[in-house]
Amino acid sequence: MNAPFEGIGASVRRKEDLRFTTGHGHYVDDINRAGQLHAIIKRSDRPHAKIVSIDTAAALAAPGVVAVFTGADLAAIGGLPCGWQIHNKDGSPMAEPKHPVLAEGKVRHVGDPIAVVIAETSSRPATPRNCWRSSSRTCRPSRP
Repeated sequence: MNAPFEGIGASVRRKEDLRFTTGHGHYVDDINRAGQLHAIIKRSDRPHAKIVSIDTAAALAAPGVVAVFTGADLAAIGGLPCGWQIHNKDGSPMAEPKHPVLAEGKVRHVGDPIAVVIAETSSRPATPRNCWRSSSRTCRPSRP
């Protein structure tokens, strides 16, 4: 009789599946702490467009909303860093393109993050998601 294969490509018996398939799993969304805030990210519905304006006044005026951030607000903090810095053969650092946290000036794909609403709760009528329905943004389609 052959022994079970134990190496690269071998099936790995998962231990966590039973608790998730029986409804006993714990997810990050199940964790609630006093004073926690909730966020919803507004993403682009266009594949390529110039962001002309984002009016956040309605979202900011909604009860329970703590803050609204756009790409312009976060531009000063820079972008998301590369996981590790690689150096060229001559020792110079690699050329690292900018990876903004939120889209700045234009969106490059459907789903590109445009803005984020931070609110005290996600269960009130003024949830972050509802705030976006009442806010306006202007994006002009453009060619890639």
